[in-house]
Amino acid sequence: MSVRGSQASLSEVMRCLEGIPFRPRPFGGRASTSLGFAADALPMLLDTRRVTACRLYPYPRRFRSVTFPSLDGTPLAGRLAIHPDGKARPGLVFCHGVFGSKNQNYIRSVAVKAHRDWGYNVLALDTRGFGESRYLSDAMVTGGWKEGEDVVAAARFLGSFAQVTTVGVSGYSMGAAASMIAAGMDGGEHITGGVLAWNGTSDTRGMIEFISRPPRPWQPFFIAYPLFKACLVLKLSGWEGYEHIRDFTSMFSAACRDYYRVDEDEAYRKASPGSYVAAIRIPTVHIHAEDDPIVPVREAEMNRDAAGDNAHFRVWILPRGGHCAFMAVDNAWYERVLRDFFAAWAAW
Repeated sequence: MSVRGSQASLSEVMRCLEGIPFRPRPFGGRASTSLGFAADALPMLLDTRRVTACRLYPYPRRFRSVTFPSLDGTPLAGRLAIHPDGKARPGLVFCHGVFGSKNQNYIRSVAVKAHRDWGYNVLALDTRGFGESRYLSDAMVTGGWKEGEDVVAAARFLGSFAQVTTVGVSGYSMGAAASMIAAGMDGGEHITGGVLAWNGTSDTRGMIEFISRPPRPWQPFFIAYPLFKACLVLKLSGWEGYEHIRDFTSMFSAACRDYYRVDEDEAYRKASPGSYVAAIRIPTVHIHAEDDPIVPVREAEMNRDAAGDNAHFRVWILPRGGHCAFMAVDNAWYERVLRDFFAAWAAW
């Protein structure tokens, strides 16, 4: 990178990132998404139940189990790795998507690399209702609103260690939405090292309605719908009182009505990154692929429109990449973007 630290503007950093060669494999969005998540299909199913969650892809011993409270007091689980040399280093928080967990391959692999090879202190987070956090409370999923609070709390927790200088966040899918919401909520108090949001949403109501409708076989989302549906049914069959729910809109309504006791329209507003992006004051980039079969690229375009001329927020749309499958499409590019973006804001 030719620009570093607080002296860099997001525009300067983006010019550097856009110069990184992108050589994607010649896959369409459905093929790249299938390839990218092949290793996580079984973990997604296993992570729906408390007894089997986070059993696959264990972390190295240097990552220890931790629990900490979210902003509303909900207990959360994570895996934390602080370098033992006592040297001051930047930190990174990694946040999974819906039906994901910190133990799925797409999170674990990059979290371990960031700690082992790039020198960061790392916290891989399970948001409420997922992974090991599901063991700790009956808190319901909100599509990004309360998960945004979870991300801020994770940054606060990681930043509380004396060895941690700055804290950046990399979020994926629903975790990307939560990360953008966190950036809007936090304003730079705890998230001090930038935010990368991979294939996130803008309008949570529209997205929840979209993934609740059975797609036609020729529609891109058709490849993922059976897995999403199975995960939803399995997850809620183990949630007392919610066994009858069979779609995402009903799940969101139940969470608003029965658990959080909030107005549904207001909850949808709070769960939508488009409500926050204009006010973000942390360097934040929403990266999306035109061929994403799960979160249509219009969600990124909506965030770009909602942000207006906010100099702290950018939308970067690539022609290929599927849904959070850049690691499978061009891993060298993906890792370089991660390293160079966070290096721009890190304090060593």
